[in-house]
Amino acid sequence: MFVFLLLAARYVELRARHHGSAQGDAVIDAAPLLAQRVAADGALDTVPALALRTGDLVHIAEGETVPADGALETDSARLDEALLSGEARPVLRRRGERLVAGSVLLDGPATLRVERSGEATAVARIGALAARARQARGFATASDREIARFVARVLLLTALTALGWLLLDPARAFDAALAVLVVACPCAFALTAPAAFTRALSALARHGVLVTDSAALTRLARVDTALFDKTGTLGVPRLELAGIEPLRGDSREEVLVLAAALARESSHPLAHALTDAASQFGPVQLAERVEAVAGAGLRGTVAGRALRLGRADFALGHAMAPERQRDALLLADAGGAIASFRLAERPRHDAQAVLDALRTDGITPCIASGDTPGRVAALAGMLGIADWRARQSPDDKLGRLRELHSEGHLVLAVGDGSNDAPILAGADVSAALAGGTGLARAQADLLLMNDRLVGLVHARTISGEVQRIVAQGRRWSLVYNLCAVPFAALGLVPPWLAGIGMSLSSLAVVLNALRTGRDDTGPRQELRA
Repeated sequence: MFVFLLLAARYVELRARHHGSAQGDAVIDAAPLLAQRVAADGALDTVPALALRTGDLVHIAEGETVPADGALETDSARLDEALLSGEARPVLRRRGERLVAGSVLLDGPATLRVERSGEATAVARIGALAARARQARGFATASDREIARFVARVLLLTALTALGWLLLDPARAFDAALAVLVVACPCAFALTAPAAFTRALSALARHGVLVTDSAALTRLARVDTALFDKTGTLGVPRLELAGIEPLRGDSREEVLVLAAALARESSHPLAHALTDAASQFGPVQLAERVEAVAGAGLRGTVAGRALRLGRADFALGHAMAPERQRDALLLADAGGAIASFRLAERPRHDAQAVLDALRTDGITPCIASGDTPGRVAALAGMLGIADWRARQSPDDKLGRLRELHSEGHLVLAVGDGSNDAPILAGADVSAALAGGTGLARAQADLLLMNDRLVGLVHARTISGEVQRIVAQGRRWSLVYNLCAVPFAALGLVPPWLAGIGMSLSSLAVVLNALRTGRDDTGPRQELRA
């Protein structure tokens, strides 16, 4: 009976851990091994997916899996991205939009121009993060020091029990000491946290949240401030032709195509808005020697012209821009401004509901953005955020984080760009959108796989559940030991019964830990869309 109950407790714990690992393995295994590359004469060559190179054209048949990250070359395609985003509905992609390896083409055929393959694809990087999360043994368990103290006390109590019975009745000394040693085994004490955290990782994976540092869940339960980036995180930019102002007599289409040549080399949401708007006017020109300056803009060469695209002070080389252009994106060359672009911005569809849920849970939201004061104030006003900072460089954002820390706040940082990497690395807990830059994702403790902020609410709720369940397990372990150990020390509990009691205790705390993430009521239920 003792062996059965002990193995049952271990089985339940390992089953939960393996189930959580399967979530990451499913992502890693999503990309296919082979792909059909389009040769120069139009023939299809079957090659390993790892052999694909940037610029290759790949033919994808209906029902097949996208083998690499790249741009869609056909007019449109419907894809199932559920494994990566958690979204069950098919997604419609149009010419020029990016497809992600691991997606399934629902209607076809389609042609893909490869941008990243092999280990550079989003699915491979996500798989690496999942592996990192599983390999890191950073569970917020009882520390080794706590367990060592517990074991030392048990050994001391066992020795005192043996000594007492040797003086009273030596024949019963061994049985009594053994019963104390077995009944006070710290299995329940040590198993609670690993089982609860393993279950939490699995539950969050179902909600589209990949946890790359499980210890962050402990800190997340205590966070009281959320520091958000604006563009691409809380807001979604869009460009309309009315917002394009040529400044040298060029047409709107001409300046937009020039700007898009630089913008296509960036993953910033403003850059995506420009390239999406330019895609209706045909292929975008190729830019050379493109360099991204964090928090400022892009510079590069297009058709022999050295261009800059970004904030007015960056595009004009710190020269003064007219008042009406200071809140716009400027495209400029050595001769000055070529065009200005005014992008409208709307909040993400779930931003307001998520912010309301965080406020209800005691978290104060604030914004640190590199954008202009006018645009930051407008979005902050829409979302009811009073604390915001504009024109923040990466150093400024890090300074704001340090300021919050000096005031005694525990901070959750949320961003998607490379300029957010310093605060993501320095925050108590960090979260990045899966559609953000690789540098932002690499620094994040939580990865929002479906690009929806609601994952923050899921993570906060489940982190609170973990803390409560771990506390319950430890209280149970304490009460059990206080009740059982005296009886064992008095010789009233034989060793076989002590073994059964210890196993039942371990099984009880593991089963209790598996309740983590099963309650879908409350804010998480209301935020589903």
